[in-house]
Amino acid sequence: MRGAIFDVDGTLLDSMNVWWDVLTDFFRIHGHELSDEDAARYKELTFEESIPMISDILGLKMSCTEISDELKKMAFKQYENTLPLKKDADKYLKKLHDAGIKTAIATSGYEELCKTAFLRLGVWQYIDACAFSSEVGVNKSNPDVYLLAAKRIGIPPEECIVFEDISTGIRGAKKGGFITCAVYDETSAEETDILKQIADRYITEWTELL
Repeated sequence: MRGAIFDVDGTLLDSMNVWWDVLTDFFRIHGHELSDEDAARYKELTFEESIPMISDILGLKMSCTEISDELKKMAFKQYENTLPLKKDADKYLKKLHDAGIKTAIATSGYEELCKTAFLRLGVWQYIDACAFSSEVGVNKSNPDVYLLAAKRIGIPPEECIVFEDISTGIRGAKKGGFITCAVYDETSAEETDILKQIADRYITEWTELL
């Protein structure tokens, strides 16, 4: 392995519940309850893909940009102040950095949120490059965001390992020819069996790789 590519929310950051809370609060503010079915659908999409659906369901007279800005504002305080890394994620990132292994993040999230949290948590210096689903225009069922991350660190896919917490991401990365490692997250616990089947490796916490 010469390169490592990380999902952010649910993989490095213990943050998935934040987004469910944000969406739940957003729906309630606009007079609706977020159903489990809708929440599951959004999990498979980029945020940009989910916003038109949210607008349609809620019947909002807001632009997609206005909806996006409101959701980011609701989440920002937690990324800035309280969200933790998953246990020992910082130690693993430092281990890779010290060994000369190039690292990148590949995320459906927002750059300003990721950078804000990683700066506060002291791990931004271990990240060599970033790639965002918004740049490639498709969600993680496709390999595009991982391929962009690999390109930016200058390592071919077959020499990179992708770390993801959901099966959509693992499948997308495998389409691109990457080695894959699934990472347990409480919000995707129902996928544990399938993740163990489709990923090249499965870990419950970062301590296992130290």
